[in-house]
Amino acid sequence: MGIFNRKEVDYFKLFEEGMSYSLKAAEVLQHGFADGNIDLAEIQKIKNIEHEADKHVHRCLKIIEEAFITPIDRSDILDLVKYIENVTDSIDEVSRRIYMMRVTHCDEYALKFVEYIVQACKKCTELMSTLKDYKKKLKKINELAIEVNNIEEAGDKLFTEAMRELFSSTNDPVSIIIKKDMFERFEDILDNCEDVADAAEKIMTAKT
Repeated sequence: MGIFNRKEVDYFKLFEEGMSYSLKAAEVLQHGFADGNIDLAEIQKIKNIEHEADKHVHRCLKIIEEAFITPIDRSDILDLVKYIENVTDSIDEVSRRIYMMRVTHCDEYALKFVEYIVQACKKCTELMSTLKDYKKKLKKINELAIEVNNIEEAGDKLFTEAMRELFSSTNDPVSIIIKKDMFERFEDILDNCEDVADAAEKIMTAKT
């Protein structure tokens, strides 16, 4: 909470803290999927993380609303805050639908998706902590953004393979509906991570 009590607000720290909630949610998701048997009690912890992240967003919006001058274009700050929020919200949506659809097991594709999600969130978190030193770490920022984009592309390929396997391995309509929904939402999370990386690059480009 210290960053909210200072006269000078560290906006880059706001981004870093927001992304830390996304990473925490992703890691809980991975723990809940650990052995292929979904731990619903573990997965449901994500809701509390999302709730804390939501409070963080409201604090950010209040700070931005009251700020006279910001070090970054106000619209860029709002965009990045929103994109980070989307990552956490989309992970929470996966956990909600797992509970709602009574999903108890996951296959190797789901495990790989979750691995990619954790990787992407880690890279985005590192990107947020590096962004404040954009003048000195321009190359590193570009490299991290590219890594997030590469993970998202790997997720696209995995989605194609997962759907192909799904439609060739079962005729059970319920199983198809559930897995298709899950795979699409995993892909959405990776897309949201890419949005964060792209927004960070936009800020960096505007400041250099």
